[in-house]
Amino acid sequence: MTENIDVLIVGGGPAGLSTWLHLHQKAPVLAARSIVIEKATYPRQKLCGGGVTRRADLTLGRLRIKIDVPAIPVHTVEVRFGSDTYYLRQRNIFRVVRRHEFDHALALSAIKRGLRLSENEHFCDFERVTDGVLVQTSRRVLKVRALVAADGAKSVVRAKMRLSDKTRMSRLLEVVTPIDVRGSERVTKNVAVLDFTSVAENLQGYVWDFPCIEAGVPCVNRGVFDSRVYPNNERADLKSIFSQALQQRQVDRPPQSWQGHPERWFSEKGIYSQANILLAGDAAGVEPAFGEGIAQALGYGDVAATTLMNAFHHQDFSFDDYRARLLAHPLGQSLKFQTRLAKKLYREGPDALAHAKKLLARWLSPV
Repeated sequence: MTENIDVLIVGGGPAGLSTWLHLHQKAPVLAARSIVIEKATYPRQKLCGGGVTRRADLTLGRLRIKIDVPAIPVHTVEVRFGSDTYYLRQRNIFRVVRRHEFDHALALSAIKRGLRLSENEHFCDFERVTDGVLVQTSRRVLKVRALVAADGAKSVVRAKMRLSDKTRMSRLLEVVTPIDVRGSERVTKNVAVLDFTSVAENLQGYVWDFPCIEAGVPCVNRGVFDSRVYPNNERADLKSIFSQALQQRQVDRPPQSWQGHPERWFSEKGIYSQANILLAGDAAGVEPAFGEGIAQALGYGDVAATTLMNAFHHQDFSFDDYRARLLAHPLGQSLKFQTRLAKKLYREGPDALAHAKKLLARWLSPV
């Protein structure tokens, strides 16, 4: 039998959960007629640097949610450009969490407010029918008025929508390395590292070192981010760059232990909806300058929820207004700024590193 619901949210990460939480805050009756399906079971692994910025905490604060999971606050960001080092010093610039813990805590907060969450349920396909879409999952058939795709950069919903813009994909590699906290000044002094040195090797991004806590053990989340904001430029050798970075840090982690994942970056000209379907979070696009995704994912929930409320109020599910709402929202303004910044920051050529240093040094201190 086909189950009828108003809103189906595919993906139980920050974007999907934030969409439901904003609905619950603004339109509790509609939230009660909505469900979230998640293909995995919490706590599920999620590759991510784990930086939770002030913008993310502001969104959580407006939702009256406090995520109490192990975290290390970062008070200093060390920014490297080859032999030159600069610093950004400010209390609580961001905090570093492990995503399997953060997402699980966010899901539990939503469940306490009444969320109907179905774990280990995969989205398979959809077809358009009168007054909605018919969704096939791994468990059942659902007839829904509105479908929210919050299922990540490799969104199955997006693929089924047959959207053609496949070039907006960043590349990331990462590994978590335990450390002796007594011998690591960067962990004890709450220091994170962004190393832009490899911009000189066609990297459109940086190597990072973020202090974190994994299973109660002090660790460093190490990774490399390649925005590919210029997709036609020569590709950097990500594995070689990351291998060299680990060697410089005297870290012995073979490539078999590294994990890779993509991110989709935002474009003002992107497609973010079809009739009865909205894209949110990584499925829509996050910022390509530094690859921050958690704050953007949470912000998408606010825009998606407002758009859903308007659709049900006017009984218009074309979602023609979603892109305009997104671009006008503070999230959209931030995404546009960060996309322009990325295109200025990651220019190709022999002076790429000097250019990046000149652009970022205005916000940094040399001592």
